[in-house]
Amino acid sequence: MVEFVVRVPDITPPWQEVFLAGDGPQLGDWSAPAIALERQSDGTHYARLDLPPDFRGRFLVTLGRWRDVEGDGSGHEQAPRTLSANGSSMVEVQVDGWGRTSIHYHHDFVSKFLPHPRTISVWLPPGYDLNPDRRFPVLYMHDGQNLFDPETAFAGNPWYADEVAEREVRAGRVEPLILVGIANSVDRLKEYGPRLCSQDRSGDWSEEYGRFLVEEVKPFIDSLYRTLPGPEHTGVGGASMGGLISLHLCKWYPDVFRRCAAMSPSLWWDQECFSQKLHVDSKWLDQCRVWLDMGTREGASEAGMRSTLRRVARLAQQFAHHGMREGRQFIFLEAEDGMHNEASWGGRFDHVLQFLYGASQKEWRMREERKT
Repeated sequence: MVEFVVRVPDITPPWQEVFLAGDGPQLGDWSAPAIALERQSDGTHYARLDLPPDFRGRFLVTLGRWRDVEGDGSGHEQAPRTLSANGSSMVEVQVDGWGRTSIHYHHDFVSKFLPHPRTISVWLPPGYDLNPDRRFPVLYMHDGQNLFDPETAFAGNPWYADEVAEREVRAGRVEPLILVGIANSVDRLKEYGPRLCSQDRSGDWSEEYGRFLVEEVKPFIDSLYRTLPGPEHTGVGGASMGGLISLHLCKWYPDVFRRCAAMSPSLWWDQECFSQKLHVDSKWLDQCRVWLDMGTREGASEAGMRSTLRRVARLAQQFAHHGMREGRQFIFLEAEDGMHNEASWGGRFDHVLQFLYGASQKEWRMREERKT
């Protein structure tokens, strides 16, 4: 038995729950609200855990989410604490402060290609401040206002992408990466909706949006943050129309993006033009890794749901026909009971990260790079 006694800062409300999160199932596998501590009359928080005598691991104290993990009191990261159960019956912890500055906001980002300024949100992984010489892969995501914050998300329901990513990185299932959210504008459909099969292309700003992302946003991020800027480390993703434009961007810019998260992509758009023209200049498929999915409850009717699933399933078949290896270069997931909303997309975002940036994928990429 190991007893934990945690002392929290005076600013912590007395009603606030306090948790332990750490390595392995014994410490919750890095789920932020893993092990609830019991508040004592003296203001400390207490837990007694039955750990194996040979247990070795790391842990941190949280307030139930990773935005409120213990820090140094100045917004900087606290390195995980080490724990050895052998011979340790009491572990005392003094928390100096709550939270680390994990998300950075760049408001009113102006483009010469598009008329609307917007916010760029950047989530930095745990370890970014503790390893100043390390560089990180990047996943650029559309509809960025929906990723992190209830205050800006549609209907107040974000993906909680930062919470998901932090848990997966700390658990070692995903390599540390940077998430960049690009907020949409009032002209979202013009920016995300190519009209390549339509005679009227007056409402198509997708080419300009691509240039905005590749020529303005990416150089800005690469200059300000410690990124791995090469295409093998750079992905783009989104849901619905954001999933559709992600597929187009990987096709248009194979020397920039080689990771794609196309969640519930709007393949119906523009007379299903993306699927129809996939065979035109399909070389990008050789080097790209694509996550493709659709929920089984996306649609206004049973017939609509089946039709939506069939479109995406056909695209997966086209990927295989062009030589992409399922499980290695692409995955198609029918998300059981998945709906067309932020909660569903955020609920399977961990699997997206595991496929695109998981440890096994990192090893595979290294082997492929050595071949070339």
